[in-house]
Amino acid sequence: MRVTRRGGNVRVSLDRTEREIIRMLLIEVMAMLDDSEPGTAADASAPAADDLEQLVGITEEPVEPPADPAVRRLLPDAYADDPAAAGEFRRLMDGDLRAAKVSALQRVVTDLDTGRTLTLTADEVEVWLQALNDVRLVLGVRLDVKEDDDERWARLRPEDPEAALLFAYDQLTWLQQSLVEAVDPG
Repeated sequence: MRVTRRGGNVRVSLDRTEREIIRMLLIEVMAMLDDSEPGTAADASAPAADDLEQLVGITEEPVEPPADPAVRRLLPDAYADDPAAAGEFRRLMDGDLRAAKVSALQRVVTDLDTGRTLTLTADEVEVWLQALNDVRLVLGVRLDVKEDDDERWARLRPEDPEAALLFAYDQLTWLQQSLVEAVDPG
C-alpha cells in the first residue's frame, strides 16, 4: 500500500490482496446500510409509499434508529437531547444519508475494480475519505476500540479473529491518514 502526490492528484497503489480486502469491507458496510432493515422506510411490511415519498425519500412513518450498534454509529441521532427532533430528522434524512454513504462506498469499490494504481483528484479523495471513515467506524464498533487499547491489542494472538479485523482497521487508518496528508501536505 502506497500513497503519493503527483501534481494536483493523489496516486494510490494497492496490491490485489489489499484491494480485495478493502473491497470486501466496503461491500459489507453497504449491505449494512441497505434500507431493508426493519423499521426503515423500505420495510416490506409497510404500505407502499406514494410517488412523492419515493421520489424524495421521505416517509410519513417514523424511522426507528438502527438496531445494529455499528449502523447506529454511522447514522447517530442528530439531536441527542431531543428525541422528538431526532426522530423527525431521522424521518426526513435517513434515506438520503444512507444513499450518500452507499454512493461513496460504491464509488470506492468501482475505483478499486479499475486496477492496481489509482489516480484520484482532491474531490475523489474526499469520497474515499468518507467511505474509509465509515468502514473504520464499523470496525471500531465491532472491535470496541478505545484510545487506551494498546495493551489489549498486544495480547492478541494471530489466530484470534479480532487480529485480522484490527489489522484491517490499522491499515485503513494508515490509508486514510496518508490520503489526508497527500491532499494537504501542509
